[in-house]
Amino acid sequence: MDREAPTFHGQPSGAAGFLDETGLKTNMTKTTGWSPCGQRFVDHAPFGHWRSQTFIAALRHDRLDAPWVSDGAMNAEMFELYIKTQLVPTLRAGDVVILDNLSSHKSPACCGCTA
Repeated sequence: MDREAPTFHGQPSGAAGFLDETGLKTNMTKTTGWSPCGQRFVDHAPFGHWRSQTFIAALRHDRLDAPWVSDGAMNAEMFELYIKTQLVPTLRAGDVVILDNLSSHKSPACCGCTA
């Protein structure tokens, strides 16, 4: 008996991509610690600077598409740049991109990029 391939509202399951971002702040690195009595505690902070960085990517059922790391928090301008330079080249006709409700995702320019 042949099994039918899974679909997403009539599209193949591989056509759906969940787009999300996460951030990290390097100033959240612990700057104190414990060492044996009489010895100085020495350690290193990552990157050597105190900034925030954002990682964004599209998660599909079989792969991670268009991963991108940028300095600073995500805003509409940065998101538009990501869409145009990273995400759109990986899309095929009929692909569905699912976003959360971050305000930078709602700019008119972003909606026009993927239409």
